[in-house]
Amino acid sequence: MKTKHLFWGTLFISIGILVLLNNFNSIDLDWSNLWKFWPVVLVLWGATIIVKDKFFKGMLAGLSGLILALVIFASFKTTVNVISDNFDWNDSDFNVSIDGSDVVKNYNEPFNPMIKKASLDFDAGAGSFLLNSTTDDLFSATTNDVNYNYNIVKNENDSTVSLIMDMEEHHFRFSHGKLKNKVKMELNVNPVWDLEFNIGAASAEFDLSKFKTKNVDIEMGAASLKLKLSDLLEESKVKISGGASAIHIYIPDDAGCDIKTDISLSSKNFKGFNKISSDHYRTDNFNSAKSKIYLNLEAGVSSITVKRTSDW
Repeated sequence: MKTKHLFWGTLFISIGILVLLNNFNSIDLDWSNLWKFWPVVLVLWGATIIVKDKFFKGMLAGLSGLILALVIFASFKTTVNVISDNFDWNDSDFNVSIDGSDVVKNYNEPFNPMIKKASLDFDAGAGSFLLNSTTDDLFSATTNDVNYNYNIVKNENDSTVSLIMDMEEHHFRFSHGKLKNKVKMELNVNPVWDLEFNIGAASAEFDLSKFKTKNVDIEMGAASLKLKLSDLLEESKVKISGGASAIHIYIPDDAGCDIKTDISLSSKNFKGFNKISSDHYRTDNFNSAKSKIYLNLEAGVSSITVKRTSDW
């Protein structure tokens, strides 16, 4: 057997086994240091070029594939753990000041009863982001940060309004070992919303169950996402694109859901879904459901879970 076949075969088999074991929480190792051993792969692969014996060449190729699989998986686990440790949401952070360095700011856009459709484009870097409350305004946000500034641009035309909220700088800034860029957002329940979130390394919790969301588009880097969807419209479309991420999505109990995936090296748990094809899943009640959700998932090395809201 060719050396490259042993390498790639061992790599994919090892990653598959690691992801499978991770689904059952069976792996408990210190991943934060394991990923640092990636140069060993170069050493072993170089040795396969020098060694002439086919048996040893195969052993070295297989071993390098195994180590690379461990490194890739360790990188994913470490990234997710760092996000969870550093970007956890805490509402009380808005009521305290650390050495006077935290800056709390409020942003508000008034609601016009004539507005029927609204869109929000939120663009930020690393941080912690929360959307789970309603407001009598069209949109409100409270930020707790270290010298971060956000801009809001509003465009209104008859019964339609669009909001763009973006951060002036997308650099990492830490205070006392914690990244302090935190944003808590609130929406008005009356308009039909299109929501777009572009975030980096982040912890995000979006409870959209109270809002009429037509389109939801979330693009993120290495992130932890907890998303609760709405069944207030007959049809809604949700697209999520992520890198090394931990993604938890909750579908309303009575809604039908259709999932299409483009994911690599990811573990997935689609509870209550039937497999239509290798990248297509659907709930039993999809055809009869009054509310249908079309979910498109694109991810790299990620852990993805989709459940009913009763598990929220």
